Amino acid sequence: MKALMTGAASTALAVALVAIAGSASAQTYDRLVVFGDSLSDNGNLYGATNGAQPASPPYWQGRFSDGRTFAEQLGFTAANFNGPVTGSINLAFGGARTDSQAAPLGMQLQLASYVSRGGRFGAGDLVSVLGGANNIFQGLPVAGASANPTGTIAVTSRSAASDISGLVGAVAQAGAGTIVVTNLPRLSVTPQFRGTAAAPLADFAVTTFNTALYNNLASVASSNPGANIIQVDLFTAGDALSANPEAFGIRNATQACFNGVTVCSNPGEYFYFDGVHPTTKGHSIIASMVNDYIYYGTAGSRMAVLGETSWRHREDDLDSATRELSTRDAWGEGTRLSLSALASTAKTDARGAIEETKTDGYGARLALETGNETLRFGLAGGIRQSELDAGIVKADIDNFSLDVYGGWRSERAFVNVAAGAAQDDYNNVQRMTALAPLVHNSSTRGKSYGARAQGGMWFEQGRMGISPRVAVAWVNTSVDSFFEAGPVADYAYQSRRLEAITGEVALRLEHGTERVQFFIEGGWRDSLSDSSEDMRTGIQGNTAKVLAQSVDLPYGSQGIVSVGLSGRIGENLSVGVGYNGRFGSDFNSHLGGVRLSYAF
Repeated sequence: MKALMTGAASTALAVALVAIAGSASAQTYDRLVVFGDSLSDNGNLYGATNGAQPASPPYWQGRFSDGRTFAEQLGFTAANFNGPVTGSINLAFGGARTDSQAAPLGMQLQLASYVSRGGRFGAGDLVSVLGGANNIFQGLPVAGASANPTGTIAVTSRSAASDISGLVGAVAQAGAGTIVVTNLPRLSVTPQFRGTAAAPLADFAVTTFNTALYNNLASVASSNPGANIIQVDLFTAGDALSANPEAFGIRNATQACFNGVTVCSNPGEYFYFDGVHPTTKGHSIIASMVNDYIYYGTAGSRMAVLGETSWRHREDDLDSATRELSTRDAWGEGTRLSLSALASTAKTDARGAIEETKTDGYGARLALETGNETLRFGLAGGIRQSELDAGIVKADIDNFSLDVYGGWRSERAFVNVAAGAAQDDYNNVQRMTALAPLVHNSSTRGKSYGARAQGGMWFEQGRMGISPRVAVAWVNTSVDSFFEAGPVADYAYQSRRLEAITGEVALRLEHGTERVQFFIEGGWRDSLSDSSEDMRTGIQGNTAKVLAQSVDLPYGSQGIVSVGLSGRIGENLSVGVGYNGRFGSDFNSHLGGVRLSYAF
């Protein structure tokens, strides 16, 4: 029964869900090499015992489950132990310990056999290492009967952790690019240990093993900078699954589907097939969780949409500041106070790992201007609140802005400049993990800066004015580093700077009387430079490396359109309504508003 116990340990930790397709579009692996025990075994023990273990049926084709294991659900077709060592291969044996046990073949001998047959490791390899449960299962009876149960089992646990870290170190030194190592779950949540006298000691053994494994792998990672060692926390995930199994499509996380005599009629609703091994549904949950870890670089790049949204909002604020000083009306002497209410929506098409992004929001802007017919200056402050929905990523974004602007004009020519900054708050940031609908939450802050210069001429044609104009803008947005908290991979997002310069040409037409004015403006805006940093993602509290992925700003070439109507109410009060649209091949936005102005 060693083999049975093996998988359990790894298994119980499973945390839940359905994998999200396409999350690995950029971060890829050439092949999979598996070392482990019954949780990973794809029929090796069954073959070595001529079909005796595990009995199939009720077990499925030599797996310790009713279907394929998690290792078989990671997207690779791996040969069993006797297969060619040049492709994906699974060397795990049910019942295997972490040492050099001869039968079932221990994990040290699994590696030795692979190497002796010509097996090699490369930078594109994904190596899965999971074991240690059988050491604990076999050590518990001895420890329980000793004078010092915790001290005795602690030696067993630390020895197993040392075996695993030694194997990982050897694989890393041999050139493996990525090694994913799973820890063990809380055994007291499994059907075999739940409610038993052995449960507390079993949990102590697991926590001792996990702590030693974490510390050992930190040292191995430091000594092998060429390898990316990713630790999968099945312990934390298993607690989440045990607490709320139905959230992950499992109705029963406490009982075994197979009671030793009969098999339940609905194994897809059970997490455990027997006392310690998961059903194939349970294995799919584990596979989804592992995917959340091993594809963190690509999945983390989706969070680039946060800074992109604030960058666009900063550009909108600068547009608004210079727009006020480029209208047809003469400026005149005096001061004007304006209050604007805004509503906006924007959509960006899917690109790479980033899904289609939609942002809806509203805001307000207060501006105070003063000057004469030739020179005019202003100060504007605003707030903009938006809801961002990028599929797997969602967030509430608040931008608090302050801009100063000024302009000069003669009878026909004008030049305007604006500069400002914004505090950007990213609240209720959600990432749907690969164990959907499980969501990780976080929050962060950032800042945006920018400047814009615009120049143009007015030509009068009766009641119509025509104005060609050009503009250039610089915007810099930075998002502070932050990390998630949850039962799956806690992505750690590094600080990121987005910086670009855009150029614009446009033509504006105005028509009307002293009381009422109508305008329409159209033009073209394009990026002159984009020096934005890569999106860099790690995993909090993990030996996994920080991975960088290039994500370009989506606001490239775009047509710009503005239309509006304004009118005076009495001598001092005026009201205006307007719309601004931006249309690119992969992006469009719509911003509308109402403005009240009072001159005094």
